[in-house]
Amino acid sequence: MADAAIVFDRVTKTFPKTAKPSVNETSLTVESGSFVTILGASGCGKTTLLKMVNRIIEPTSGTISLFGKDIRQQPLTELRRSIGYVIQQIGLFPHMTIEQNIATVPQILGWERSRIEARVKELMELVHLPDSYRQRYSRQLSGGQQQRVGIARAMAGDPAVLLMDEPFGAIDAITRGKLQDDFKEIQRQLGKTVLFVTHDVDEALKLGDRMIVMNEGVIQQYDKPLHIMDKPSNSFVSELVQSDDLFQRLHLIRVSESMVPLETEAPEHYPRLSADSSLKDALQLILKRDVPYVVVEWADGQAAGQITLDQFKLGSGR
Repeated sequence: MADAAIVFDRVTKTFPKTAKPSVNETSLTVESGSFVTILGASGCGKTTLLKMVNRIIEPTSGTISLFGKDIRQQPLTELRRSIGYVIQQIGLFPHMTIEQNIATVPQILGWERSRIEARVKELMELVHLPDSYRQRYSRQLSGGQQQRVGIARAMAGDPAVLLMDEPFGAIDAITRGKLQDDFKEIQRQLGKTVLFVTHDVDEALKLGDRMIVMNEGVIQQYDKPLHIMDKPSNSFVSELVQSDDLFQRLHLIRVSESMVPLETEAPEHYPRLSADSSLKDALQLILKRDVPYVVVEWADGQAAGQITLDQFKLGSGR
């Protein structure tokens, strides 16, 4: 079993002049290297749960531990520097260049200049921003590009944990999908522990290795997305994640899990998709391009297999 990164032990938060706790008697463990999405309607307590980890909000009772250490036993500034934090509004410093924004935490940590420059270069490549953008200002970037800078800045000090509060919520749908794909790949590469708040069901299912479903300050279910779809804990969870929607289920199954060997070499015009893509992606391609199958490729571009309509029958019934 993986080591615990974050442990909530009977954590409650009640704000002044409110009848009910925003988060009520919550206990859960987030394993190191996992990507946990927190899903729920507005006011369910998901952002409060997130913000208690870096003590932007202090718990009323209970304890939160980060890698085995009570967060209240750590100096607040030290704690926050050890945790990456990305929000929807991004919050880049407008008077600083992109390079200076990304370098903020490493400079505070006292890194040498050569190390900072190498880190900035590494992170800009990681979030797919051209090196020529280093001297630009945030106002010269699109919303999606600014959010990439925000992610790079959050990771600059090499924190083991990233907290993300609806980071892609204000981005257009096309850019948002690309950001989701890229960030998921970054998380796979680096093995960061991520807590990611969203109210978007598709986003929660797509990104999370595990998912928390919250309602009225209480965790309704905490499990792998496919398990939640298969066995929702109650009617609230079932309705929220649309557990009877076969297309949602296809979204959670990788084509690499369902592909079959290529029978013959595929024609050049046949669509191709990566082995990490979902069956839902494959189905959309088959219908859009009106072909009998799509070719699945490994990361190096080599053909891995194919997906035909038969695989959807098998995949949706899991």
